[in-house]
Order: sequence, then structure tokens, then C-alpha cells
Amino acid sequence: MANGVKLKTLVLGLGNSILSDDGVGLRVVQLLGSVIRNSSEVTISEATVSGLDLLDYLVDYDRAIIIDAIQT
Repeated sequence: MANGVKLKTLVLGLGNSILSDDGVGLRVVQLLGSVIRNSSEVTISEATVSGLDLLDYLVDYDRAIIIDAIQT
């Protein structure tokens, strides 16, 4: 809450559940979803997109936490 205003937050896990290293973002938000429930301020979601396609997920949110991983 900033100055009494509730900020709508998106926690977005990115990845591909078939690839082990690329599934980390998805797994993290699944675990968070089991802890954070029924919040009007926080939405937890998964996505398998990248690049500019991510913008569609960010509409109507004040802030976003994006969880992703890469193996190099």
C-alpha cells in the first residue's frame, strides 16, 4: 500500500514445463499460489510467451514481478 492506495500486482512465472531449466518460473509461481490465496491485490499467473507478447499480461497492473530462468 503506497499512500493508502492499493497497488495491483502481477506475479508472472515464465517458462516451459517440458524443459527442466525453463520450468523454474512456472514452478515458483505454483508454489507461491499455494501460499498466497484470495488476494485482491496480487494475481499469480503463468505464461509460456516471451518478448512483446508479455505486454498483454501486464495490462491493468500497477507493478509486475516476473520470474524466469535460463541455463547458460
